[in-house]
Amino acid sequence: MNAEDFEEFLKERHLSAAGIGSRRRQGSSAGGAQRPPVVMHWKWSDIRSALERAGELVTLGPSAMVEMRTVHGTGGPACPISMSAQILLPGERTRAHRNMKNETRLVREAPPGAVFVCDGEAFPMEPGDVIVSPTWTFHESYNPDTDRPAVWIDGFDWGYSGLGEQAEDLGMNERYPQDAPYQTVERTEGYSLKTVGRVRETSRVHSYPLPPVRYPWAETQGALSALKENEVAGDPYEGIHLMLVNPLDGGPTLPTMAWHVQLLRARERTRAHRHNSTTCYHVFAGQGSTVVEDNQIEWGEGDIFVIPPWRWHAHESQGSADAILFSMDDWPAMTKLGFYRKQEASA
Repeated sequence: MNAEDFEEFLKERHLSAAGIGSRRRQGSSAGGAQRPPVVMHWKWSDIRSALERAGELVTLGPSAMVEMRTVHGTGGPACPISMSAQILLPGERTRAHRNMKNETRLVREAPPGAVFVCDGEAFPMEPGDVIVSPTWTFHESYNPDTDRPAVWIDGFDWGYSGLGEQAEDLGMNERYPQDAPYQTVERTEGYSLKTVGRVRETSRVHSYPLPPVRYPWAETQGALSALKENEVAGDPYEGIHLMLVNPLDGGPTLPTMAWHVQLLRARERTRAHRHNSTTCYHVFAGQGSTVVEDNQIEWGEGDIFVIPPWRWHAHESQGSADAILFSMDDWPAMTKLGFYRKQEASA
């Protein structure tokens, strides 16, 4: 498949890819025109196929055409937060850089040895892990495996980090030089986890900027399982619903957005609710549907979908297995600005 055919493939599936044609962020409308808020849904089979084709066509590296190989969703209104997908082929390593936006990554698949390097610390990539590199954190990714790619879901807060004049236009995107493009791993494995937990330096109790953080899937899965095994009822609107908390203050993951994970028991149906924040979902496991007013999304493992602000929505898990959804929501920013509102159906 050549670049022209690939661009047509992307267009038919409401996707775009870095380095192929005109890059458009997830949720942005073609031509810049604003469309009415709609439900946006991208199937994993399309995203994964696009990533594989991008890997064949788009060269990645410190001196290449692009520094990251990314597939974005298109076709809806502009959103302040977004989810996209990235692939790192065997043996590839990206150039270290930092910028203004908060960058979060949910690992979908990765071989042993694959890592994100953030501010001199290597964070292992394991499926289900969420790794956060806050604003102005140097970061890069490395896949030393010779056979298998690493694939993850990105979550960005473009709409907040880009307020006013674009940060990149101001030169606020710093890169390592091409002749020395990689960080030196100076910190021992698990440094951040061990030093920003329940025991930490006094000077870091309320420390900003935030440090890089890894939320291992083993801990997330353990919390979900414990609640289910102990027959905790869960939230009537979300099922068993957890937040990946900021380890420094116990608040939302980041000042602009919070990552959540929820478990819907087999055939569980939630009540409807709405809020004026944006929610981006990634289906980590299982299948089901989400009714958003007059629209119904039939989702399966790996899919990404976005619920625009102030739309009534309810979830239902289908089949005999539980469903697990990761999501990111900009309610923290909306709350700090004094704008956040929600409404819940009584039945």
